[in-house]
Amino acid sequence: MATEEYLRIRAEQEEPTEYREGFGLKAILGGLFVAFLVMPGSMFMFLMLGQQLTGAAVWVTLIVMLEITKRCRATLNRQEMFVIHSVTTGMLAAGVGQFFNFIWMQYFIRSDAAVQFEIVNRLPFWVAPPPDSAAHAARNLLHPDWWPMLALMGIGILWDRLSVFTLGYALFRVTSDVEKLPFPMAPIAAKGVTALAESDKETWRWRCFSIGSTVGISFGLIYMAIPTLTGVFLQEPIYLLPVPFYDLTVKLQEIKWFRAVPLAISTDLGLVFSGFVLPFWMVMGSFVAGVLGRLVLNPILYQAGMLGRWQPGMDYIRTGVANQFDFWLSFGIGTALAVALLGFYEAGKAVRRSRSKSRGVSLKVLAPPGGRGDIPIPIALLAYAALTSWLIVLAHWLVPKFPIWIMVAFGFGYTPLMSYISARLEGLSGHTVGVPYAKEATFVLSGYKGVDIWSAPIPMSHVPGSGARQFRETELTGTKFTSIYKAQFFTIPVSIFASLFFWSFIHKMSDVPEDYPYAMRFWPVSAVMSSFWMTATTSGNAFFLQAFRPTFVGCGFAYAIVLYPILRLLGAPTLFLYGTIMGLVGDPMQLTPQFVAALVGRFYMAKVLGPKQWANYTPVLAAGFGCGLGLVGMLAMGIKLISSAVSMLPF
Repeated sequence: MATEEYLRIRAEQEEPTEYREGFGLKAILGGLFVAFLVMPGSMFMFLMLGQQLTGAAVWVTLIVMLEITKRCRATLNRQEMFVIHSVTTGMLAAGVGQFFNFIWMQYFIRSDAAVQFEIVNRLPFWVAPPPDSAAHAARNLLHPDWWPMLALMGIGILWDRLSVFTLGYALFRVTSDVEKLPFPMAPIAAKGVTALAESDKETWRWRCFSIGSTVGISFGLIYMAIPTLTGVFLQEPIYLLPVPFYDLTVKLQEIKWFRAVPLAISTDLGLVFSGFVLPFWMVMGSFVAGVLGRLVLNPILYQAGMLGRWQPGMDYIRTGVANQFDFWLSFGIGTALAVALLGFYEAGKAVRRSRSKSRGVSLKVLAPPGGRGDIPIPIALLAYAALTSWLIVLAHWLVPKFPIWIMVAFGFGYTPLMSYISARLEGLSGHTVGVPYAKEATFVLSGYKGVDIWSAPIPMSHVPGSGARQFRETELTGTKFTSIYKAQFFTIPVSIFASLFFWSFIHKMSDVPEDYPYAMRFWPVSAVMSSFWMTATTSGNAFFLQAFRPTFVGCGFAYAIVLYPILRLLGAPTLFLYGTIMGLVGDPMQLTPQFVAALVGRFYMAKVLGPKQWANYTPVLAAGFGCGLGLVGMLAMGIKLISSAVSMLPF
């Protein structure tokens, strides 16, 4: 992004003239609505489809709270709406995302992959109860054997949030207040909240949202409700559509060219709506490269003897896992390293441009605007140092043989550096960058032997960099920073209670992943990959060394580095460039619906409605679809919970 361009974007952003408190009873009610009504539906969708309600749930909650306040003859200002937005996002991220580890670990500790890779007996007590624990037999996530993991998970959540409020805040002050970076993605949430507050003036938003919701409800009835409800009343559920895909791999293996080629047709309509929303050239690049990788290179690699693990009769998932170990894992590491390097290169150019424009400007931290709720930067940094030091001490106590200097380097070197780079890049272009497999490579190269390090609370993250954007979003809505602090500290205990309650109930109903199509298909793959990485730091296993091929890593790195200048010379859009680089290891099953939707949107809908109007419609349609699908998911989940609760009664 040119210097003049980002300065123009910053100048066009409407700076608030005053800051108001947004946390109060309305935010608390919104959080409780999410915790006890939206969260179980999101959990259910995550197990059924591998998706969460995060985006849709935010807007559904805002709409519900807006309508309730109207009928109570009250108002909901944008500061209150933004705090509800923050509470909803944090609630689902903690409750569904982070606490999902409970339900995952109860499966992983007893999975075939953990047994075959000799991982089961190596996991410490603070990771998961042993397979013979009464906690597994009783399917009880509240059993005392789970308490050590619960404590560590709570500590991890606190460190993540507080690192944003301390280091992330300091980075915001530097990148936004001093360097005046534009943060081009920050106004989206601010404008969305403002537009919803003024929705009575723009009725087209409600029409689009209603159309998307109708489609989502109709599809959800077929895709989720019928299988779930028939599973309640019948011995076998009825599927009108295969969930989540229709497997063609075995059927096409008789054709010589399709050997070792994983092929399937996705039945998830949500991919179509994401294809409408995602940048067109990113979708095009990913699809072209994905087809080239899966349909062209796989047969060639098989004929060359590089895909030796594949055997006739393997289905889509097993074929993908075999190919991953033989070639694509190493190749993907190489392309990811190249993309990270190119990201640093682009960020460096942007930094040099911004520095040259701001010569003569003092880097002294300017006084913050009055009433914004700021704290002194030294206090924020000291708080981060204290929190990180305490986490390092805890990690060292849990894994005493792992070099403590590496933990210190992660907490006080890697995390601040990568967070600053991410904050600057997000402030300039709206994108972030990271070093792929940095943690994995460090664990392997350290020479440490043991699987406990993979679950230790290592202070390694670049999330504080994204925190700078979150503070900018808060500022643009005129919300006091203290409102966000209060909202997050309300979110943590409520999300812990609600998530434990609902995950425990779900686990009590059946031995997850049973009865959930997505989990049943993909959790075994995730267990294999998790076990695979853990074998890199164990003695007596060579799975990692067999799959990690430096030659293939070099091929992936060279592919991306060579392709970059070629596409640059050809004038290819930047998004197509990155899509092409990363899409080669992508999945055509996911990419094909997005590809078709992107073509329809660009060459038909945009011409009928106009490019600008279609661009305005698509996010609202996608949010409506997610809302409708989520409502059906919550209804189906509610009926299943009630049915299971009744069946478990002793009379």
